[in-house]
Amino acid sequence: MSTPGSRGPDADGAVEVLVCTACEDGEGGAVGRALVEAVRTAVGETVGEAAIAVVPVGCLAVCDRPATVAFRAAGKWTYVVAGVEPAAAHDVVAAARAVAASPHGVPPMAARPPFFRNGVVARLPPSPD
Repeated sequence: MSTPGSRGPDADGAVEVLVCTACEDGEGGAVGRALVEAVRTAVGETVGEAAIAVVPVGCLAVCDRPATVAFRAAGKWTYVVAGVEPAAAHDVVAAARAVAASPHGVPPMAARPPFFRNGVVARLPPSPD
């Protein structure tokens, strides 16, 4: 299932990084929007096998731990991770590549950057379609 405005995860190994744009820091700064831009820049600066789509979403409902991202790919587990800073953008890309590289979407702990290891809010099973 795709979010409005996205192409949805493909069976070709593409990973969507959904980023909450409603997330704000303690002073009301738009940390979610800053994270979208930082991850898009990091994706453009890296070369890898997996296609990564950065998808802004209105809210991922983890408001007490901004910013929140979700990693989604066809036929794989989806992870929701909170407390992600824009400075971790390259680690977000590394995590997306780790999800893509895993046959089931569950990357080994050694392949998970610190924000991922420490910030998982939920893991959702693959969609049945």
